[in-house]
Amino acid sequence: MKEYFYTKEYLYLYLLNFCYTIANSFVSIFGTVMLYKNGMHIYMILLVYGLRFGLMGLLSPLFITVSRKYGIVSCSILANILRITTSYIVLSGNYSNLVLLVIVMSLSGALSNPIGDTIVSKYVLREHRGKYNSIVNIIKILAETFASIIVAWSVLTENDNPIYIMIIVFFALDCLFTYFISYKPQMESSSAFKDSLRYIINTKSIFKTIYSLRTFHIIERLFLPLYVYIAIADFKLFSIVVIVSIIIQVIPVFITGIITDRNVKKANNIISILKLMITSIFLVAKSKVTISLNKTLNDNLAKVYETTVQTSIQNIMVQTDGDNAFLSTVGQMALCFTEIITFTLLSVLARFIGVEVFKIIFVLSIFATITICFKINRFEKN
Repeated sequence: MKEYFYTKEYLYLYLLNFCYTIANSFVSIFGTVMLYKNGMHIYMILLVYGLRFGLMGLLSPLFITVSRKYGIVSCSILANILRITTSYIVLSGNYSNLVLLVIVMSLSGALSNPIGDTIVSKYVLREHRGKYNSIVNIIKILAETFASIIVAWSVLTENDNPIYIMIIVFFALDCLFTYFISYKPQMESSSAFKDSLRYIINTKSIFKTIYSLRTFHIIERLFLPLYVYIAIADFKLFSIVVIVSIIIQVIPVFITGIITDRNVKKANNIISILKLMITSIFLVAKSKVTISLNKTLNDNLAKVYETTVQTSIQNIMVQTDGDNAFLSTVGQMALCFTEIITFTLLSVLARFIGVEVFKIIFVLSIFATITICFKINRFEKN
């Protein structure tokens, strides 16, 4: 295991993931819950997230333009400044200017989301990616646990000041560690936006399709906490469920990383079946205990599933013609364009059917799991 901890690029990647996850988790884990708790209707939350991701897709080529001219760290700095602004708006409960909220959320994602796959594809060896992604996810679990405890304590004591301070400090540290491995992607391109859009429209690619299908898993991840919070109807109990479910994720994630490096196809098949079973339970679960326990199982599997899918995407990108930064940006654009369509439709449905919209979210997640599994198997067969 020493190659994972004595390589300086890996160490910087671990550190920046830890710092970024802590800072981002203050809003991401409880984001939809905080919006709902502060009086925003479900359909409006769906609409806000839909507009955010749609605008993010349009703005994603900014990552190529800015990183090519000033380096990847410049995208990290700009994005984190915007994320600090987003965190303040969400946590303060001041939603009088939703347009500003959508814009800052979109810009930050457009500038930073392609960074992960871009840097990993450059620095992390193929034979290391399964275990590397497992280590990163374990680090994220530890960071999310810490952030969840702080958020729960802050809400219950009505003291937000420690959160604001930690958000600024850890986003700044994220920028610092990104600086040490930053580089300027080299691309022959006159228009990043046109080239990216042309690739999305004209090029058939498995990784582009997988990115798009991940929309349904992202929506489930974002809105499952809200579903559980509504079902439990007790923020203190909800916080305990979230924290416990995060803490016990470490062991299965690490095991999956080892299995994934040995046999990506087999690992993906097993984990996909488990994910299908757990997601299906949400369609029929009624009691608070069942929903809470299944939330814990789902959270444990979410990071495990992410490890296998992320490793497959990175492997596919390396074997695809094109610069890593460009391919990562194209993937994010495909994801975002799918998200705005899906979120908009779900928002309209939620306006009429209310909480029943969660069942549709779970069905879409099941569809995505089956299709992604098929796509990865097809790639590994070749």
